Amino acid sequence: MPMLVARRGGPCAACGLPILEGERIGYTLKTGARHLACEDRAPGLRRNRHAARCALCGFLVRKGRGRLDVTETCEDGAFTRVWRVSCVDVAACVARVGGASE
Repeated sequence: MPMLVARRGGPCAACGLPILEGERIGYTLKTGARHLACEDRAPGLRRNRHAARCALCGFLVRKGRGRLDVTETCEDGAFTRVWRVSCVDVAACVARVGGASE
């Protein structure tokens, strides 16, 4: 995992504790910023920094209340990133999708 110096604070993707500005961190696009001590831990929950609609059920997920996932593709040398927000409460998300189909 590449080691960087944090330019701004935010939560660790593995443990959720704050990362301070200027702290040395490990970072990858897929897992997000993590403390160096958390490099071996499985990524927990990467939170959304902006309000967005859930990609599965369409529910408006407030800032910091959802799971953020990213996919990156390359076609003919052009990279495209697609960011998706999904609900943390999977049961509620499934209920909303199930209720919409009835």
